[in-house]
Amino acid sequence: MIYKLFFATLLFPLKGALIRWRANFTPKVQLVPELPLVDDLQHVSQPRSLVGVLRRVNAEEGIDGLYKGILPTLGFMLFWEQMSIPSIVVIGYLHFGVYDQSTVLIIAIASLVKIIATVIEAVFVNRAVTTREDISSFSLRRALDALLSPTERKHPYRIFSIPGLLATCTLWVLYIVGTIGARHVLFVKQFPENFGNWEDMKPHIPLLVGAMIFSFALNALVLTPLEVMMVRLSIQAKATQVVLLLDTPPVETSGPVRLRTDKDEYTGLISCAKLIIEEEGWGALYRGWWWTAFRGILFI
Repeated sequence: MIYKLFFATLLFPLKGALIRWRANFTPKVQLVPELPLVDDLQHVSQPRSLVGVLRRVNAEEGIDGLYKGILPTLGFMLFWEQMSIPSIVVIGYLHFGVYDQSTVLIIAIASLVKIIATVIEAVFVNRAVTTREDISSFSLRRALDALLSPTERKHPYRIFSIPGLLATCTLWVLYIVGTIGARHVLFVKQFPENFGNWEDMKPHIPLLVGAMIFSFALNALVLTPLEVMMVRLSIQAKATQVVLLLDTPPVETSGPVRLRTDKDEYTGLISCAKLIIEEEGWGALYRGWWWTAFRGILFI
């Protein structure tokens, strides 16, 4: 577990920049007044790549900015580590095609827990990374004040009613669970139960390589848009509230990136996907596709 925490800490600046990049609002056409303000010029020059975000974060916030949000991230890593045993059991059932009544019930319960935890993680981690407010490492109350709206602090269950977030996380979890079962039916059954030696395995190498390539491509195609929308939907309630409370012009920056607070809110999963495509193009939905595709190999 220690090596996982070390590895996650080492790569966190990249993950944090990815979250900011996915949150960054970069409309196709940016209207600038005849006499632009400094803030307007900043928005025009918003970073449009992961490397650009990393450079902007380092330049404006330094090492603190690169590691903003690491505490909740490591906290959820510890939580998922405790969940690893039941997760392995579920994966084992799916992998070996055991689908009796008790197995289905176990899978359903584990999937429900995964969905609930994923919603909570998305809210806390994504907001911790993108917020402009200082998050106290030693005061839970101050941290919650920075990450949750007054309504969410009073009624924590309200984070599950953030438009579209629960639906997005549910699809994300169901895709993962579903593909594990499909992988067994389509590929695992094609292999012999025991490989006696290298000669027995060689004929199946093309199938194994093809399955890996297909899995990576499908993950990038399906999971990446869901993860981008998870970021957008999880931060919009808090980001919009900041603008309203401060009574500032309807353009809000979140440090090195711009959040989408000067537009109508996303009202759900379909609305989020549709508006991202209309306002920013298909590319915005596939930011960091390579991270999503290869995350399983890197154990991130």
